[in-house]
Amino acid sequence: MKFSDVLDQAWAEDSGSPTALGRDLRLVRASAPELLALDVPAGSYGELAGSYRPEQAAGAVTAVVLTHDEERVIGACLRALTDDCDRLLLVDAESEDSTLLTARSAVAHVEHVTRAWTDDFAAQRNAAFAQARPGGWLAHVDADETLSEESRGRLRAVLSALDHVLPGVDLVVSPRILDTSRECHTDTRRIVRSDSALRFRGRLHERLYDAHGGRPPSVEVDVVFHHTGYEPEVIERRGKREKYARLVELCLAEEPSNPKWHFYAVRDGLVGRKPGPDEALALFRRLREAHALYDRVPLSDYEAERWTDSLVLRCELALGFGGGSEIAELAPLLHARGRLLEASYYQAFAEFSALLNRSSRLLDQLSEASRDPLPGHRQLVGRSYDLQALLALTCGRYDEVSPLLDEARSCQAGSLTTATLESLADRLPSWRDLPQTS
Repeated sequence: MKFSDVLDQAWAEDSGSPTALGRDLRLVRASAPELLALDVPAGSYGELAGSYRPEQAAGAVTAVVLTHDEERVIGACLRALTDDCDRLLLVDAESEDSTLLTARSAVAHVEHVTRAWTDDFAAQRNAAFAQARPGGWLAHVDADETLSEESRGRLRAVLSALDHVLPGVDLVVSPRILDTSRECHTDTRRIVRSDSALRFRGRLHERLYDAHGGRPPSVEVDVVFHHTGYEPEVIERRGKREKYARLVELCLAEEPSNPKWHFYAVRDGLVGRKPGPDEALALFRRLREAHALYDRVPLSDYEAERWTDSLVLRCELALGFGGGSEIAELAPLLHARGRLLEASYYQAFAEFSALLNRSSRLLDQLSEASRDPLPGHRQLVGRSYDLQALLALTCGRYDEVSPLLDEARSCQAGSLTTATLESLADRLPSWRDLPQTS
């Protein structure tokens, strides 16, 4: 029986009274294909479910929290983890505030090790492996993250189920990280077995890889952490933009041919702000030049991990400077890489923007021609105002619609287009209050 069969059986159970194993396995929302193809050590799903003892299945779960002057957030972070984690371990980069005192006041039996900051998040996280207990899990949590109320108990449950069904498999578990902007990150790769050979890599935006830079198979689970670290006030107060920029420059100096650091250099500099058209164009060109580095062969997963995201960011920047032709070139590449929604969105947005601009130009042309009509063209002028009103509504110049309708009525009452517009206005009475396009 394959892992995919086990998951199918779990979801096929009676939703009102599932087995303990089925209940916990339903927290698995996605899995790498190589994991789905693995054989599960059991004769049948019934035997597997019958032998499952959640309280005995999971090894010790250790929450690993990196800290440096986190007195504002550490208490909430740790309190939310107490039901799911046997140990709470802080890897502290010589905090100068009351982080450790606040942590001890918030929960009992918190442990910590002190490690000097060396401009390397991966090194800080990897220090936890030396403190780990065999046969358990290390769950890496940022100090500005809190396990959601509805997720409490789920983390231990799904790790117990994975220990029972895939014992000893070197995999990573990806909880969901929800920013205050409501952006949800799913491919997070935060949780790993304590005796794993995998290690974090990267001075920042660190992730788990094997010794050759290969990406390990991941299981995405329905466990949600709320993240507040990208709130504008937090970014400003902690100087995150400057700190990340400095670390990215270090990474670029050490690995100049690694394209992902060029991606991060652009993306991190945009956190919390929107570039103007000129800056968007300059950043687009920088990413376009760096993207050629992805053509090198062979490329490890560590180097190639942001390939598709770089395409998406280039599309987003192209929106900022009106780069419809650039988007037209990038959208098929996104489609080929399985990012169908993004490919369709950017393509549709670019084409629709072009239509709106064309409609606005046609409106201006008609408006100019209608200013000095020849005698005897009253009916045609009325039809012109009629069409102008339709174009104004189409391209978002809403404040011009009513005056144009009035002009159309004065020249030719009851035209088909005018009746259509009036009907639309009756059905959508708020259109007059919509923001005007530039």
